[in-house]
Amino acid sequence: MSELSPTKALSFATAAYDAKDYDLSDLRGVLAVSCPEIDTQSLVRLNGTAGMFSDVQSGFGFIARLKGARSREILIASRGTDPGRASDIGTDLNALLVQGPTGQRIHKGFNSTFKSYVQQIDAFLKPQTLGFKPSAIHCVGHSLGGALANLNAAACAELGYNAYMYTLAAPRVGTLPYAEHVSKKFNSAHTYRIANASDPVTMVSCYPFIHAPYQRGTYLLNGGTLIVNPANHLLGVGYQSLSGKSWAQLKAESDGQIKLLEQTLFPGNNFGIGVDKMLSMPVMHFSATLLRSINLAINKLLQKIGAHNLMCVNHFSTGAFTTLDQLAEMLVRAATACIDHAKEVYSMYAAVMQFLGRKAGNVTGMTVALLRWAFNLMYSSLLGMASLAVRRLH
Repeated sequence: MSELSPTKALSFATAAYDAKDYDLSDLRGVLAVSCPEIDTQSLVRLNGTAGMFSDVQSGFGFIARLKGARSREILIASRGTDPGRASDIGTDLNALLVQGPTGQRIHKGFNSTFKSYVQQIDAFLKPQTLGFKPSAIHCVGHSLGGALANLNAAACAELGYNAYMYTLAAPRVGTLPYAEHVSKKFNSAHTYRIANASDPVTMVSCYPFIHAPYQRGTYLLNGGTLIVNPANHLLGVGYQSLSGKSWAQLKAESDGQIKLLEQTLFPGNNFGIGVDKMLSMPVMHFSATLLRSINLAINKLLQKIGAHNLMCVNHFSTGAFTTLDQLAEMLVRAATACIDHAKEVYSMYAAVMQFLGRKAGNVTGMTVALLRWAFNLMYSSLLGMASLAVRRLH
């Protein structure tokens, strides 16, 4: 068999949330109805812990065999944050860097929860327990569950399993070395990172965290709104468009969004027109379109000044790098190269201020300190919206 369909990925990501509310017996009964593709007799509830200062135990998902033609395939589904549990919030906020399962630095909170249940996955997959080597392991999850699905898939791939990764509305898990490692482990047929264009959770944590993998496998859903919208983090709001579509359809829609933005902002590849258009967009405050336009404009500027080696230029079209990453990288690695492009840099700074609902004012000489201040304001705003999105999950 091959990859799961978008509809099945959505269904399994939704079902993972049942693990926190039901014990094993009841969970089997619930999933027998909602997900008949799952062999519920093989199902194991994954009991894990969350928290920043103390560990609180709960169900974080499940692992099970699939049925029928997929009977030699395994599903690992991970749930997202329960906003009613302070321990889950603590896990989300614990963004220190620690060594992850593949040896690179990753988000401490996500890693701690992953480590709390990974032995249950190892025990399930042992040949003497399972009786065969799985032909595929499908790792699925939404929100925090998407971050855990990323680590589940990375760990399985590290052990030589044929792992597939499906993350919906996932935050960023690790730094560039982790992203590069995961990108090499997975091919385009095994990676499905799905993000709504106006979902703020997919935009955090910020640099040095980046999405993994970043080279391929990204599917950008139309936000359906001009504004960055916390409600679009919900599976039932921002991700229902997955249902009934193929991956090819979703990829064509995702590529079409990027192409349309480029044609609108830079007709004839005219950079000067683009920065002026950016500042005349009708909807500014928290505009998702403006945010992606700033992203594209910075990308064009870095190409113009010859900074082709920067990761955000090389992988712009994947959607793995947003405005925040590019601003940060421009600050720390390419700021000095912008001296001859003061107008373009100021236009981007002004666009950031308009995104935040502020006036840029007159600036004599663009400084790193000023750009860094704008960067911090944008990050704080997006982090606040991401927190609101998580609180709306239930």
